[in-house]
Amino acid sequence: MEIPSVVLDGLCSLGELDNTSFASVVDGVYDTLSGKTTTQELMKRLEIAQKDAIVDSLMLFISEACRRNVNPGTIGEVLQDLQLPPERVSRFLASHKVKHLTLKSVLAGTKPGTGSILDVRWKLEYARGDGGSAVGPRYSIQLVTDKEPLHFYCSPAQLDDLVSQLQSATFSIDKFINNQSIA
Repeated sequence: MEIPSVVLDGLCSLGELDNTSFASVVDGVYDTLSGKTTTQELMKRLEIAQKDAIVDSLMLFISEACRRNVNPGTIGEVLQDLQLPPERVSRFLASHKVKHLTLKSVLAGTKPGTGSILDVRWKLEYARGDGGSAVGPRYSIQLVTDKEPLHFYCSPAQLDDLVSQLQSATFSIDKFINNQSIA
């Protein structure tokens, strides 16, 4: 699993948290990605240093791990490589075991009631480190749907991948429609 350095830096900061804050961040990110809470609500609850970098990095790590169906052993190895203590790795994997199926269904779009996309809003932001220095670029994306807006962050590379996948899907749908009208 390839992980950008800016994400690794945020994940390394997990080791600096106390056990309660660590559990709150991990569970809060899973709940946010699953739609049970919003990013704003999560950020208000957390009282930790570097919370933007930690939350953003953890969101990217968890969503990519679920999207790519990475096995728990690989996730554990990545966390151990970041020098997280074994009890933190175990705690993370316990949350992952309980919550990853819900998140996978959300990421796969099988959650009932997801609306049609009406508009997309995005802006380029720069994540900030401890001293206020820019850590790296990220895009804040908001999909406005007929039900409720969906908000997420992604790196420039992930945005390029998303756009190319959407273009490919559009091409496939157009091709299918054209073949149906000919038949």
